[in-house]
Amino acid sequence: MLKRINMILLSIIIGGCSFLPKSNSQTYWGQRFSSTSPLPMSSVGSTDYSHVDLGQEGSFRVAMLLPLSGADSDIGQGMKNAAMMAVGDINNNNLVVQFYDTKGTGSGARVALENAVNAKSDLILGPLKADEVIAISSESRSRGIPVVSFSTSPSVLQDGIYSIGLLNDEQISRIVRYAADQGRRRLAVVLPDNQSGINMFKSVLKAGQKYGVEVTKVGFYQPNSMDFGGLVTSMIGGRKGGDVGFDALLVPDSGNRLKAITSMFSYYDVAAPDVLFMGTSVGANTGLSKETELYGAVYPVMSLGHTENFNQQYSDLFGSRPNALSIYAYDAVAMASSLSRVNKSELYDELTRSEGFNGMSGKFRLLPNGQNEHGLDVVKVTAGGPRLIEAAMQQFYSTDSYANDWTSSGYITMPQIYGKSVDSLHQYLNVVQ
Repeated sequence: MLKRINMILLSIIIGGCSFLPKSNSQTYWGQRFSSTSPLPMSSVGSTDYSHVDLGQEGSFRVAMLLPLSGADSDIGQGMKNAAMMAVGDINNNNLVVQFYDTKGTGSGARVALENAVNAKSDLILGPLKADEVIAISSESRSRGIPVVSFSTSPSVLQDGIYSIGLLNDEQISRIVRYAADQGRRRLAVVLPDNQSGINMFKSVLKAGQKYGVEVTKVGFYQPNSMDFGGLVTSMIGGRKGGDVGFDALLVPDSGNRLKAITSMFSYYDVAAPDVLFMGTSVGANTGLSKETELYGAVYPVMSLGHTENFNQQYSDLFGSRPNALSIYAYDAVAMASSLSRVNKSELYDELTRSEGFNGMSGKFRLLPNGQNEHGLDVVKVTAGGPRLIEAAMQQFYSTDSYANDWTSSGYITMPQIYGKSVDSLHQYLNVVQ
């Protein structure tokens, strides 16, 4: 049974070209609402919203595109809950938030966007997946409606199409900066041989260049592989002990694969304190406190204090733990509330304001190239669970360094590559050794 929550409700509108049994759009604004009361509803069977009351003249209208049906509906519903939670907490009468069902597909996202456009939306929050973002990008840009998506695929990001999700690029930058601050200057990385791994490879090189860390060795493995003996042996020269050519090792993976990779390095005596093991936030789902070879390993997370507070509030309201993406939905609504107070003609500039925004996940900001930054803590793996060892910064750096692609800045030195053709990496990165 859900506890009582104060919500802001206008109506539930069913959108799309034909009548659907479940609502395709829901709008919250203006008045207090109790979840134990029946929801007032009105239905329409077309994409014409001219007759629907959408708030006062000049209201800031926000469309949130989520998979409320289909395979990802559980994720979408959790994110919708968090967004409703934010609306109730903020209580901004000038903010209108509508929910549109993408059904988790590109075609569904296009219909949802059409409905949002007809409802005179000023800002799009969502969709969730890269193919959905791609499906709406051209139309939203031609309409001059900025999109703040939940996809973390770098391929979809551009001016006007942003992400609020936690990107691998910013996580890698944060953990490499921490390694540099600890005097670790030679970095090895183990990555999957797919598009995600290639993107992370580029992020690693960029972070190394930025913080003065030499990326000495990079090993690629087949994404479904669980056999890392040959790769690890090659990377360390087939010997136990001694100088293996790096003093920090980044493995941005999780689960049994993370355990298998790090265990293989440990078998060859590649371990703390000589080598600092590092990961990304995905490793937090692995139960690292039970892996003794990973004691002392570090990885970045969103502010622990903020996220724990959000998780508790969500659980109190909805009777279950939030999914990992729900907090971004809350923060997106909080950001939209802040933007509702600015001149709409300045919306794009305000979205990428240098000081950023404050949310349940901590401090964050959107960048002009579509990427983002979050204030990330660094935690250490211990037998008692993750322990905070370096808190998130309170102020962001200048955004000037994001104006151009990093490869335009000059030459870089390519690391030794294992498990993949060096020529293919050169071609992808368009760099000179």
